[in-house]
Amino acid sequence: MCKRLLFLLAFLASWMVNGQSVPWLFKGSVKDVKGSVLPGATVSLIELKKYTTTNSDGQFAFSALPQGTYQVQVTHLGYQSSMQVVRSGNQPVVELTITLQEDARQLSEVRVTGKTETQQAKLQPIKAEVINTKAVQEQPATLVELMNRSAGIRIRQTGGLGSDAGLMMNGFQGRAIKNFKDGIPMDYLGAGYNISLVPVNMLERVEVYKGVLPTSLGADALGGAVNLITKKSLYRYAEGSYEIGSFNTHRLSLNALYTDTTRRFFVGVDAFLNRSDNNYPVTVNVTDQETATQRPATVRLFHNRFTNYYAEIYGGLTHLRWADELRIGVTGFDIDRQNQYGATMSQPFGASVSRQYSIIPTLRYRKTVGKLSIDQFLTTNTIRVTQTDTARGTYDWYGNFIPSPSRQGEISVRGTLSTLDFSYHTSRTNLAYTFNDQHRLEFNLVSSNMTRVGHDPLGVTFRESGRDILTVKANYNKAVAALGLASTLLKERLSNQLIVKFYHYDTHAIDADYYGTEQPRSASIQRWGIAEALKFSLTPSTFLRASAELATRLPEQDELFGDGNFNRSNFQLLPERSTNVNLGFRTEKTGRYTLEVNSFYRITHDMILRVPVDFLFSQNQNVTNVRGLGVESDLTVSLWKWLRANGNFTYQNFRLFDTGNRIAEGSRLRNTPYFFANLGLTGTCSHVLSSRDKLHLYYYYLFVREYYLDYVPKAQEPSGLLGLWGKARFDAPNIIPNQSLHTVGFTYNPVSPRFSVGVQVKNLLNTPVYDNFRIQNAGRSIHLKVNYLLY
Repeated sequence: MCKRLLFLLAFLASWMVNGQSVPWLFKGSVKDVKGSVLPGATVSLIELKKYTTTNSDGQFAFSALPQGTYQVQVTHLGYQSSMQVVRSGNQPVVELTITLQEDARQLSEVRVTGKTETQQAKLQPIKAEVINTKAVQEQPATLVELMNRSAGIRIRQTGGLGSDAGLMMNGFQGRAIKNFKDGIPMDYLGAGYNISLVPVNMLERVEVYKGVLPTSLGADALGGAVNLITKKSLYRYAEGSYEIGSFNTHRLSLNALYTDTTRRFFVGVDAFLNRSDNNYPVTVNVTDQETATQRPATVRLFHNRFTNYYAEIYGGLTHLRWADELRIGVTGFDIDRQNQYGATMSQPFGASVSRQYSIIPTLRYRKTVGKLSIDQFLTTNTIRVTQTDTARGTYDWYGNFIPSPSRQGEISVRGTLSTLDFSYHTSRTNLAYTFNDQHRLEFNLVSSNMTRVGHDPLGVTFRESGRDILTVKANYNKAVAALGLASTLLKERLSNQLIVKFYHYDTHAIDADYYGTEQPRSASIQRWGIAEALKFSLTPSTFLRASAELATRLPEQDELFGDGNFNRSNFQLLPERSTNVNLGFRTEKTGRYTLEVNSFYRITHDMILRVPVDFLFSQNQNVTNVRGLGVESDLTVSLWKWLRANGNFTYQNFRLFDTGNRIAEGSRLRNTPYFFANLGLTGTCSHVLSSRDKLHLYYYYLFVREYYLDYVPKAQEPSGLLGLWGKARFDAPNIIPNQSLHTVGFTYNPVSPRFSVGVQVKNLLNTPVYDNFRIQNAGRSIHLKVNYLLY
């Protein structure tokens, strides 16, 4: 009996020990039959309802699994699904390599019908220029340079890294073209996040809409919009890059994302740093202190340093019953800028500085309920802008200080110590209802409320009360609603989008006249607009596209109130009104060529244009009547499997009409290029120094035809056809001359795509480069960039 009892106790003890659920790790990799890794494959544990995706090396892992036997399912687009069984077997780690077989039927279908998000954006009825930043993220190139290589797009800067960047597109410019980040207007981000600062590594792609905007954006734009699409990953990753260049330029970026194995929780960070002395040589008019005469001289900029920090930490929940995604983020940025000159290079500064910074919380919620999808975004923040100008004297272009005890500042006699707080409350609501495969109704509402208040002990005061003019609060409220119906007819050959918009804004502020008398300013405007976009497919790879709209663009708060630096206020600014028509044709042969031709017509009233005033400052002013048309074309050809060529050009002829001024009548729109073109060659070579390396070579050429800083009588323009050759019939600083820029470079992956080294020489021939307001940009510069994908 005792022996039986002992045997039973020993059996129970052994069963209890062996029955303990010791957590174990299941990991492995997914490859194809040739042994190549397969990133993005979905690996599922059927019984536990857990899944993950393979990383860039084709690897996956499940941790802390209970003991047992599980079915493992692996799927990947273009491959046959695989089902295997895995057992723990009391082992702490089980590793498995899974091989997938190609599915010929799937691959064939993908080649015919599969479209990436980039391709889909290019093929919609609304014209979009899509810049695939992933393809060039290893290059030490700025987003401004990438966009300038596209047809119909010109970004003008007022100097080096960090300077103001104004977008010009199809006859419109400045704030008539709206900027978005993942479909959200970027006004709340101030100067901390824009096309001149964001590293290309931070983005999946850039969508540039010309003319009509999609309902989901729904802003008060006239000429189009730029939508910066941030990176979206199906698995965990971490990536970093560092760039060093001429003029003590440094650019650093970091992106990281962590998602748990259930895909229910995520957390990530996006951060970047930009810093440059911007001390490049320029040719300016130097004043002789003894004779007061001016002569041209080449000097090096000495007070032009720019530093920018940006970071966003975000996290959230996904795939829940009550939310497809709930994302909470906190963004912070800080900009420090030395002010070397104002709106033009007519006078140097040597001590003035400005700063802008903010902490920004954001919330985004997305959910699809049946046929209804909801997308809500909210943010509230305050951006602080400071300007310091207390030098008791002035500087010359050689950096010499000239004391002047009667002055309290170098920019203005009275100087400034201003602090301005711009408070933003922004909401974006998007609702979409899908009736069926052919019809989808979408509603979008963007509302923003802004206040400006500040102080300046050295600034202007009201004559009677003595109050600092900046201490009086200025209010600005805006709402833009859009309702759109998207339809697909005739077996998807015809696509149509009909959009109706409502615009509203009101503003209240107090200004001072020339004598310092208080002048209350207020305005309130409501308007309607309508847009129609059509696309008709002639063949699966060829289509025609047409769109038209009656649009309104409301003045922005910084155009009305000024920006606290060198852009002055204009409370009498009127909204822009425009009638726009666009026609386009696109055809392609996969792997061989792509050709696109587009034309556009605009007639605009009260166009808002930023112009220099008083040599040092700029101001937004209305241009009464502008009319014109243009054409752009883009051709990409695969010369060989390893070499591709691209070329595009843009011609636009926008002129004033009904001005009542005989000299200005028929003049080209001032400070606006009317012809520019690009050429590019890109090549790829493998197995250069080893069996695993890859070398990318590229060359880009940019040409901009001469144009004019101010209005020029039509009779004084070049006599060549369309003004494309010949010389203007006058010689003055008003001419911004022809410009030709050559850029060469390469990127090298020594082992795998995870690590790359890029070298680029910009403005190879060191030709003078002039941009917005004839401000000279940098000459030749050399840049080195290292990019590493951790996992």
